[in-house]
Amino acid sequence: MRSEHLRRAAGAAGAATIAAVALTGCIPGPPPVPQPSPPEPIVQGESGADEVQTGFVPAGSSTEIELRIDEPTAVVIGARSTGDEDLTLHLTGAGTDVESDDASSYLDVFAFELGSRDPALGTVLRPGDYTIEVGEWSDAASPFELQVLTSTTVLAEGGPAALEFSPGRPGIAIVPLATGDEAIAATSDLDTTLWAYVPASDEEYWDDDGGGDRNPRIELAGESAQQIVVVATGYSRDDSGNLRLRVE
Repeated sequence: MRSEHLRRAAGAAGAATIAAVALTGCIPGPPPVPQPSPPEPIVQGESGADEVQTGFVPAGSSTEIELRIDEPTAVVIGARSTGDEDLTLHLTGAGTDVESDDASSYLDVFAFELGSRDPALGTVLRPGDYTIEVGEWSDAASPFELQVLTSTTVLAEGGPAALEFSPGRPGIAIVPLATGDEAIAATSDLDTTLWAYVPASDEEYWDDDGGGDRNPRIELAGESAQQIVVVATGYSRDDSGNLRLRVE
């Protein structure tokens, strides 16, 4: 009798276990977390390469975007958090290692307006493959917009360069410095500004009316011979026009 009772108890327990497992299997789990698609590479010269790109930085991580350059190029990159977070930029590849956290307000030349905690940078790149890493300073998640502006215009020694500018499309040029003590000036019918970054000294320059008559002029001093990026645009974000850039 005792063994029969034990068999019945074991059978009941087994049936209860099976029912519990079956019931558990019917409860749906949480939906999978959507994963952003990997950003497409940005290839110099391809259609849409200089348009605004959108992406997402996951929490505790970063997003990498491949950048392909096929000739010596001035590159200006900016990113804006559309989630009110603090983005960072890191550009590496072909001997380049440049970072930005909070960009200067003077480089607000993109199709979107930079916030006070948004990053931007400008540098000269030689042909090669590069990686743009977009991160968030406190490891928070954030959607973002990013724009890569490029120019192969080189300011020849002794001669001016004609540049066009419009909203989200500044005039950009590679300016070779022979001594590092030059002045860079622009003339235009409109009120224009100049921005320049000297990588060897990590110095940023900007001017509005230093050349007189609403024309900008940047005076360098104590820099070394090198190539730098110079960005020229209208004083107002909405301006479009032309200017002549020269080294004095």
